[in-house]
Amino acid sequence: MGTGDNDVDLAVLDEFCGVALGDRRLEARLRQIVPALAAKPDHSFPKVFADTAALEGFYRFVENDKTTLDRLLAPHVRRTVERASEHDVVLAVHDTTTFDFSGGDERKGLGRLRRAGHGFLGHFSLLMSAEDRQDILGVAAVLPWSRTRETPTAKRKAKKISYEESRRLPNEQQRWGRAAGRVERLLSGRTDVIHVMDSEADDYALMATMARMGRRFVIRCGYDRVLDSTAADGCKLMGAVATKPVVCQRTVTLSRRRRPPAGGHQRTRQREVREATLSVNAATVVLRRPSSSDKTLPKETQVNVVHVWEESPPADVEPVQWYLLTTETTATTSDILRVVDIYRCRWTIEEYFKALKTGCGYEKRQLESYETLLAALGLFVPIALTLLRLRTLSRADPPRPATDVLTETQVEVLQRRFADHGAATLTVVDALSLVARMGGHLRRNGKPGWLVLLRGYKELLMLEEGFKLARETN
Repeated sequence: MGTGDNDVDLAVLDEFCGVALGDRRLEARLRQIVPALAAKPDHSFPKVFADTAALEGFYRFVENDKTTLDRLLAPHVRRTVERASEHDVVLAVHDTTTFDFSGGDERKGLGRLRRAGHGFLGHFSLLMSAEDRQDILGVAAVLPWSRTRETPTAKRKAKKISYEESRRLPNEQQRWGRAAGRVERLLSGRTDVIHVMDSEADDYALMATMARMGRRFVIRCGYDRVLDSTAADGCKLMGAVATKPVVCQRTVTLSRRRRPPAGGHQRTRQREVREATLSVNAATVVLRRPSSSDKTLPKETQVNVVHVWEESPPADVEPVQWYLLTTETTATTSDILRVVDIYRCRWTIEEYFKALKTGCGYEKRQLESYETLLAALGLFVPIALTLLRLRTLSRADPPRPATDVLTETQVEVLQRRFADHGAATLTVVDALSLVARMGGHLRRNGKPGWLVLLRGYKELLMLEEGFKLARETN
């Protein structure tokens, strides 16, 4: 969208431009596969490739040793870096998701998941513009792994090794630092980066190392951390922040959250859409290095803390409460609210995971091994990003002209197709709501999702072609 006469398939194909698979035949096959998947991202492979030869060609493609995740993603990462370089500051939103392929026969190379099941995990780094948080730039890094071996934590719990020995072994917690380091190297000298992470990243080693290297971050606190010796006796982080005055209040709409998997964390409990009045304050604290941490780390690390909480939640409702650890300034109310808004962008990566799992049906893919599933992931990462952009633009605020994302011909087609709409000039939101209507969306169902937008956009492309042919004939 927004690419002149090119359609969404070609926009996705552009994310693979310059791919180097070491075999021209594979690269030619890729140019056939990507538009087919982009046209029907949620369909099974046999339905996408209805021709037997095309389906067999797809399976041979993902089974080839040269079609690795890193090779397939390399062009998209380059394009993401190019887009990021156009901004002064970008957000790198990091998070981990589980890909569950339980059911049926076990597949080669997949491992156990934390609670149950069979699959693998992926740690993603999604870049967004810090100036316009609706501008999603792309995926800069994907770090996948499969738990085929016993983890250091499992060995420690089984008393096979000591706690100190487990700390010295490579562990999954290190993924946060590895991903941040990769993003920093990609964007070095191009733009500034603020790393945004959930409470799983609340690790002294990570924060101390990033602060020492001058890297910027906003990380949700998951522990009531011990402060340095200048703090009051026994006073920890949360108690120190509690003494600070409220600097402002803000009323926000909390989005609906579905029920988490069995055993999910308390903070991810199901909730309905509701209004919440949040209070905000801030403090500067000095964290003390935990006794169990690596002794080569700094003994102390100074961070700013922004506390967001709901003072009067409705009865029987989980109140909102965040402690955000950051290197960003909190000198003014505006600075403090900026930190809150930066952290709120973290939910975009959750939406991206939904685009992968629901919009692209990734966990339903019937491939036989970890390697072939990774190859398929390399194909779907840019497609899922396109789906997320479609939905994000359909909810854009403030209003932008429709020609920012659609061609002038497409806008004219929409105005003729929906003459009853009444608006002389269409905004992005107006136009994409009409696109969603063509895809079967009903207003009573709320805001449009990825699939109705994509279906509607496909119909718009066909109408546009017919419109052009009619114009050329006359």
